[in-house]
Amino acid sequence: MSRTALVNKNHITGLKQDQRKIVNTYRLTSNQKMVYETLLNLGRSAGAYELLDLLRKKGVNAAATVYRALNELSSKGLVKRIVSTRTFIAHEHPKSANQESLMLICKHCGEVSSIDDENLIKLFDKSISQSGYRVDSYHLELIVSCDRCNN
Repeated sequence: MSRTALVNKNHITGLKQDQRKIVNTYRLTSNQKMVYETLLNLGRSAGAYELLDLLRKKGVNAAATVYRALNELSSKGLVKRIVSTRTFIAHEHPKSANQESLMLICKHCGEVSSIDDENLIKLFDKSISQSGYRVDSYHLELIVSCDRCNN
């Protein structure tokens, strides 16, 4: 299990270097870069309008600008949309845009984690194919209580 968007405060310097590599590799526009870095440094999921509020002081004034950036970042595998909460989460390392995922979302604090387990994915695929269906892609979201909120 990986905590998808949690930023380890001790590794901020390394994270900035990774961000620069990602910006160069994926040729992000200035708006995409601002949205990605803001979401990544936020360390949790956020909605487009929350991002807009955070980016206003940097000159971003339109929700459409944020949505365009999020859509492009999503297609590049840098951001994942969380359907159930209508928010987005940044990946520290790019993922395939159509990569299957199992997201765990805390109903209390909103923390998001992902499970990247090939055996689990194979089990889903096998069960579904035995039912007579073929999966093109999937994104599962489970609403849970995280360890911190459970105590």
